[in-house]
Amino acid sequence: MKYLQIVNYKNLKSVRFNFSQGANTIIGENDSGKSNAVTAIRLLLDDSYYYNSKKLKDSDFSYDLGEWRGHWIIISAVFMDITTKDKQTEVCAEIVPDQENESFLKSYINSGNEDIGVVTLFIRPQKATRKKLYEAESKAEFDELIKAIKLSDYEFYYTSRSQTDFTDPTAYKSIVGDFELGSYCNPDDDDATVLGSKLNITDIQDHVSVMFIDALRDVANEMRKPRNPIRRIVEAIEARIDPVDIEKIKNNISELNLSISEVKQIGQIGVEINSKLMDMIGMVYSPEIALESQLNDEINALSRYLSIKPSNQNDIELLGLGHLNMIYMALKLVEYKFNRTRELINIMIIEEPEAHIHTHIQKTLFDNLKLTKDYTQVIMTTHSAHLSEVSEISKINLVKTRGNVSYVMQPIQNLDHFGESRLFLKNLRLSECIERYLDAKRSVLLFSKGVLLVEGDGEEILIPNMVKKGLGITLDELGIGLINVGSTVFEYIACLFDNDRIQRHCSIITDRDNQAVRDTSTFYSENAEKKGESRQKKLDGLFADNPWVSTFYATNTFEVEFSKFKDNSQFIRDIIETHYSQPAAIKRHIEALEGPDEDRANTVLTLADSIGKGWYATLLSSKINATVQIPDYILSAIAFACHEIVTTDIKLKMVMYSLSEYTESDVIIDMLSIARKAETVEEKEQAISTFCGTYPKDIVSLFIQKTDVVFLWY
Repeated sequence: MKYLQIVNYKNLKSVRFNFSQGANTIIGENDSGKSNAVTAIRLLLDDSYYYNSKKLKDSDFSYDLGEWRGHWIIISAVFMDITTKDKQTEVCAEIVPDQENESFLKSYINSGNEDIGVVTLFIRPQKATRKKLYEAESKAEFDELIKAIKLSDYEFYYTSRSQTDFTDPTAYKSIVGDFELGSYCNPDDDDATVLGSKLNITDIQDHVSVMFIDALRDVANEMRKPRNPIRRIVEAIEARIDPVDIEKIKNNISELNLSISEVKQIGQIGVEINSKLMDMIGMVYSPEIALESQLNDEINALSRYLSIKPSNQNDIELLGLGHLNMIYMALKLVEYKFNRTRELINIMIIEEPEAHIHTHIQKTLFDNLKLTKDYTQVIMTTHSAHLSEVSEISKINLVKTRGNVSYVMQPIQNLDHFGESRLFLKNLRLSECIERYLDAKRSVLLFSKGVLLVEGDGEEILIPNMVKKGLGITLDELGIGLINVGSTVFEYIACLFDNDRIQRHCSIITDRDNQAVRDTSTFYSENAEKKGESRQKKLDGLFADNPWVSTFYATNTFEVEFSKFKDNSQFIRDIIETHYSQPAAIKRHIEALEGPDEDRANTVLTLADSIGKGWYATLLSSKINATVQIPDYILSAIAFACHEIVTTDIKLKMVMYSLSEYTESDVIIDMLSIARKAETVEEKEQAISTFCGTYPKDIVSLFIQKTDVVFLWY
């Protein structure tokens, strides 16, 4: 299965998942829609997952629809790489389009590959209901008919060969109707070239193997069931067992039955039963019976008595949940290997394989699951950062939620095209480069709600603590991930954030490197200034039209920008007094720190160079407190990365934290405390707006610098 379209199913309003051979991952936070995607696959292809209109619930429809009545749920799978030989089989011939739609192949599939097959499920009102809606003569009549629709009025309608992008709102309206206008499509005009040809889904499911491993499972209880994985494996290999071995087992069982039957006490039970029968019904009608052992000697019957246990323990239940889960998955993989007899596709779905499994074992498990690519397709859901680190970027579907609706993003989408057309890479695939680079940092990109890209150790060390001490909140609380790219080559990472790929805000924090010291200084570099100008021109050109990426520049360097604030001088002064031992040197540097801009910049750069920028940032991080002044370009970068994140409560928390540092602000704190207890978001927002617009600038100036992130929203 290459693509999966889902329309109007739970929180998946209109999405497309991309899959490849081998192990695929669906990554996202809790309740983002990962399990809904898995259920959609099972609804369409899994013959063991019985679900029809009798089980349909109104909660199955998209939460964003409001009124679900009359709407359709659409689940459509596109299979690729169907060979000419495959097309000769009846099952493949039934799903392969008679004539390929070139527009669909090139724009939707993004490929000229014509070897496709399509299976689609429409959960829609029955024809009679749709006909009534079509014949409605007014919007009022249409609305009344909509209100009268019941779940029992729906049907499950399967088709094949459809070549339609159902995630396109225009396409959806063309087959369903426009609810705002009160119009519905005529069911008599259903177009098979759009919807596909009617299909008996059992004909397809007989040739599809879907195995589902739930995240929540009682492994010990599963192993006691008659149809446990061990028995299924034995049944699959029964035909391969040497007949000589089977005959030997049967002879041994026959001898065992005879031995049991000849036990004196066993025979006596038979005598007692015969005696009791004669007492009850007399000698004429009483049958003579014998109590004998008759253990079944058939291999498939014996398999139910096979069990596994630890070599050093007598009971499998003595193992922990982690080991039980790993054993169970190993058994299911072996079972699947021997039972994958269906020729169209073999799909193994695993929900949260990280459940109860140690971090290092998670990674090993994932690597080993990749080996199944030769005989099956694995689709896993996860919110494990460890599994995301070993997932191939090209096989990741990232699920993001906004309100009641989830969106699916593929980090790899059109990435190589960007590398060729915008970065002018030759004989090099950008996707492969990023795959290798992000091995250790991928979880930050995939799980953060916003991202800060910084160029060095100083920013990586100091910025998180400046935010914590200066704003009273951590980057983790804001959902912001910070990545040190280790250079100024930001574009190779920032390009992941785009309408085509990851739709999350990414801030680039870098230096313009305008020289803050005289050309006689050791730190003066005309070349650095030229590189800074070139870097700004390049980044602005690459991302000017990208709503998800913005660059924020320090005029000079990070160390110099930090030193420009008077309140920050004390932290630097503490380091000077600690680092230098000669009183004259200490005095000279402190005077320079408090002197003209060039002298201050020269002293700071000398200090950072002497200590090492990383260690200098570490020392500063240990010195700063709530009075720390955060450079404006960094605050703006944080605000951009927080674009979809910061709530009113977070804003209030930052404001109150800053105010708490000043005794003059007691009245304001009392006012904001009342606002914080407000029951509605509107009341809280009004309180903040009133505060910003009412109080004199001299009062607000006491803390406004450290709460710029808050005020950037007003």
